[in-house]
Amino acid sequence: MDPITHAVVGLSIAVLGGEPMTLSNPALIGCIAGAVIPDGDIIMQIKGDYAYLKNHRGMSHSLPIMPIYALAITSVLWLLFGSIAFWKVLLFSIAGCLSHIALDIMNSYGAQVLWPFSPKRITLDLLLIYDPMIIILSLLTIIPKTRNLVPAAVVIAVFAFYLAARYMMKRMVKALIMEQYSGRKLTYLRVLPSMIGLIKWHFILADEHEKIIGEVNVFPRYFRVIKVLKTIDSQLRDMVTGTPVAEFFSEFTPIYHIACEQDAGHYVFRFIDLRYYIAKDFLHHATAVLNHDLEVVTSLFHPYHKGRNVEI
Repeated sequence: MDPITHAVVGLSIAVLGGEPMTLSNPALIGCIAGAVIPDGDIIMQIKGDYAYLKNHRGMSHSLPIMPIYALAITSVLWLLFGSIAFWKVLLFSIAGCLSHIALDIMNSYGAQVLWPFSPKRITLDLLLIYDPMIIILSLLTIIPKTRNLVPAAVVIAVFAFYLAARYMMKRMVKALIMEQYSGRKLTYLRVLPSMIGLIKWHFILADEHEKIIGEVNVFPRYFRVIKVLKTIDSQLRDMVTGTPVAEFFSEFTPIYHIACEQDAGHYVFRFIDLRYYIAKDFLHHATAVLNHDLEVVTSLFHPYHKGRNVEI
């Protein structure tokens, strides 16, 4: 989720907790600060897109770090305000931190919430990266007029219903895909929210020979194949394994494709992150060029656009 969404959610949690919406309220400030502080890893952007994307939602988003964030926020507020209800502010700060983690694992990027015990990015693939329903429900609790009209219990119930509906849609899409490819022996299937559209979903499935990336619209029902990518043989894959690009992509995304072609006596390997498809292309790419001695000649990451080149 984006920082604005996280901040609005943190504010709504404080309001739902009965806190007055004023800048002189340390509990409210603590909840908002807790909701945005894990994205402080944006400081890595100083070193460029590669460093930022490599570390984003890593250590900074782990559960063991959350109490440290909350304690730091509460301590700063204690210094600023002098006398505060320390434990209440600490609890609201923790609540804000946990709201950040909960939202981030609900979209397709995920987060290393169990770091340092596990490097795996946990994701539930339920919400859009920019989910308008989260903003709308949060605003209902923040804006005074709507807060008086819509009880907090109703907002919480609608949010729970929305998550349940997203889960059911995801199951419907998965069932449709399984029906569509019932005669194939699949080795992988993942259903993800679309980058845009509340009722649109993407899927990636694979067998021994190819990966198929497609799109499903739930209402009305619509199914289409976006890309069919042929799997390279194990010998070619072994050649590129161990290169900086391959190591980075294996950590950066759990779903990627490798294509290979020979050009002017070199092996050109192209890596594609399959999680995000927008404007008729995937969001992140990388290139590794090896000579016939299997030495790395070129090692580039293409964040956000194939025209951007960052050396790895």
